[in-house]
Amino acid sequence: MSNEPTDRPPLERFFSACEAGDISGLRQLLRDDPALVGERIGGTTGLHGAVQHPAAVAVLLEHGADPNARDVDDFALPLHFAAGGGPLEVVRALLDAGSDVHGAGDLHRLDVIGWATVFAVARMDVVDLLVERGARHHVFSAIAIGDLAELQRVVEREPNALRRRLSRFEQEQTALHYVIAPPDGLAGGAFRTGAHYASLARLIAMGAELEAVDAKGRTPLVLAMLRGDREAMRLLSAAGAAVPSTTAGPRDATTAGLAPSIGMVTPMLSVPDVDDTVAWYQSVGFQLTGSHENDGRKDWASVTLGDASIMFVPSRDGRRQDSWGVSLWIRTARIDPLYAALRQRQLRGATAVLLGDANPEPDVQFTQDLHTAFYGQREFGVRDVNGVELFFFEPIE
Repeated sequence: MSNEPTDRPPLERFFSACEAGDISGLRQLLRDDPALVGERIGGTTGLHGAVQHPAAVAVLLEHGADPNARDVDDFALPLHFAAGGGPLEVVRALLDAGSDVHGAGDLHRLDVIGWATVFAVARMDVVDLLVERGARHHVFSAIAIGDLAELQRVVEREPNALRRRLSRFEQEQTALHYVIAPPDGLAGGAFRTGAHYASLARLIAMGAELEAVDAKGRTPLVLAMLRGDREAMRLLSAAGAAVPSTTAGPRDATTAGLAPSIGMVTPMLSVPDVDDTVAWYQSVGFQLTGSHENDGRKDWASVTLGDASIMFVPSRDGRRQDSWGVSLWIRTARIDPLYAALRQRQLRGATAVLLGDANPEPDVQFTQDLHTAFYGQREFGVRDVNGVELFFFEPIE
């Protein structure tokens, strides 16, 4: 029997049942009002919300849910959502129900196969099923799975493959940008382990445009320089990529000169279970001051005790790959000049490396370029000599 409160509107109860996989609740609600199966909240159907629950998906499809309905925000099918993180059983059920295996036209320009490969670790079981049902790789999915033969086939089959770009939400990256670094502020790209340089070399050999710029005006070489990726720098420079001008600014325009704008440092710990961790800290007197949930579990939280503050994220979070399980978040009131100073310093040093000159300063490797995060602040990240990530941020007022 459903535990849903009966004083809520039926539509709200229906969507809650979809998201929770509440089968008995779904069946009762659909018996009372079969039209609920096609209703929307915020532009999303119940089928989109149910993709984590195979049994709920089966009930919705039995009652006529449209497997080719697009949500408003991402213009994505339920199949896009399932390919990106739902069980393989759900992907299969949606395909069996007639969902479009290609799913072209989503907001991120990735198609269904891109949602299975680009946003996180490539889901090869899903990829294999999609290909079996007729999906075709594009240049980004082929890069993400590290398949050079498939990459070659894509370029031979599609004349404009190397000019394809991701959406503005991924900074309109080209294939060369994507193979070097994930889009700023987004997860994905666990394939960049060293073996990906073969894909980079193949893209160069096939004629990928070396001077293409992303939405932030960065060429692939500039992106490699900012990340301190010397092998990518070497490959691109050897192919003829232009080294950017790095006219030095005033020497007092440094992070030291911006010290008065720097505020507190807050550690972010990667933990196995954020909910359990918060419960422990609350038990010893900390207060929960902020959190974010996904599928009913916290995927970020902040606790404080007096002036002390600590943040937590799941250790499985693909966006956080630091070597210590901790990152440091540093508040500033002047993020733009701080970013400019560190960016200029890194580009000067990387240019010295490319020109064969001595670089007396260690790298300031950018793990994320300056961007506006969905949670309301501008931020960028760099990695220290030990592999610990430092994130500088300025809240948006």
